[in-house]
Amino acid sequence: MAWSTVPLETVRAGTALTDRPAWLKACADVEYGTPLVLCCGEGFLPLSLTRRQGLTVARGLGQAHRSVAGPILEGGAAMPALEPGDLPGEVDLVDLRRFPRAFVEAVLPSSPARLARPDILHFDRPLEASGEAFLASLSKGTQKDLRYVLRRVEKTFGKEGITRQTVRLDGDNRDAAWARAEAFARNSWQGQAGVSVLANPEKRRFLSRLQRNGMAVKLHFYALGEEVAAVAVTMEDHGHILIYAHEYHAGYAKYQPGHILNYHIMAGAIDEGLTTLDFGVGETPHKYAWQCRSHPLWRVMVPLTWKGWLALGYQKTRWQVAALCKGGATA
Repeated sequence: MAWSTVPLETVRAGTALTDRPAWLKACADVEYGTPLVLCCGEGFLPLSLTRRQGLTVARGLGQAHRSVAGPILEGGAAMPALEPGDLPGEVDLVDLRRFPRAFVEAVLPSSPARLARPDILHFDRPLEASGEAFLASLSKGTQKDLRYVLRRVEKTFGKEGITRQTVRLDGDNRDAAWARAEAFARNSWQGQAGVSVLANPEKRRFLSRLQRNGMAVKLHFYALGEEVAAVAVTMEDHGHILIYAHEYHAGYAKYQPGHILNYHIMAGAIDEGLTTLDFGVGETPHKYAWQCRSHPLWRVMVPLTWKGWLALGYQKTRWQVAALCKGGATA
C-alpha cells in the first residue's frame, strides 16, 4: 500500500501530546520548509521539505520540537514501508531524527544505502491516581532526598518565603509573565550556558503559536524570598502533561529549586486528573529519579540522488572524525 500526500489539516490526533494537530500546525508555522504530510490507511507521516545549498531534504515535521517525530499510527499498528516513489522526485536526502527504533526498518527498506544510528532518549511515565501513590512509586532514596530538601528550604526561607505561581499564556498577564521569565533567564544556569528556552525568541514564537492553536501552555514560577529560583514551561492536553523546559537560578542550586518545582508540577497534574507525564528528550539524572521510562530514538539517513550520497558521506565522515577525537581524548 503506497503513501499519498494529504493536507496537514486532515491529520488525526495521535496518542502523544506532541502528535496533536495543534502541535503539528505550530511546527509548520514556525519552521523553515514546506510541510509534506503522507497518509497510508489510518497512518500519517508528517514531514517537512527544506532546500538549502541546492539540496532538498525530507525531515520529520517539527522534529526539533516534538518529543517523538515518527509516524502517527493507530495503537500497536506497524508502519507501512516508505518507498522512494512515495516522495516527491526532487528529494535528495531523507534525514529523520527522533524516530522510533521500531519503525526504522520501514524507512526506504529497498535503498542500497541507509544509515541508522541512535539519536537521543525520550522519557515519560504514567501518573498515579493520588499524590501518595506517586510518592510511593519513587525510590526510597528519592523520597528521602525530596523530604530533606523540602525541609531545608522551609527552614531557610520560612513558609512565607516560598511562593509558586502558574500563568497560562492565554491570560491577560502573559506579557508580564514572559518579561519576568526572560529576566530570570539571565541568572539561570541554562541562560549562562546559552541554552535557555526562556530567552530564545524562536521558542517563544513557537509557544505562542501553540497557545493560539488551543494548546494549554503554562509558565510556572518558584520563588525563594524575593527572587525567582526556578521556572518551567508545560503543556497540557487530553490527560497528558509535557514538561517542555525547566531552568533554575545558578545561585540557588544547592536548594534544588528545579527539582522541587518539577515535583509540585507533577503533584498538581495528578490533582487535576492528568494521567501521563512526557518529560521530553535528553538524558539527565533527575528523569531517572522520577522513575521515567526511557525510549531510544534513532536518526535515519537515506540518499535518493547523487547529491544525497555526497551529503550522507559528509555526515558519516563527521561522525567518524568526532568518534576518533573522542577516543583520543579518553585514551
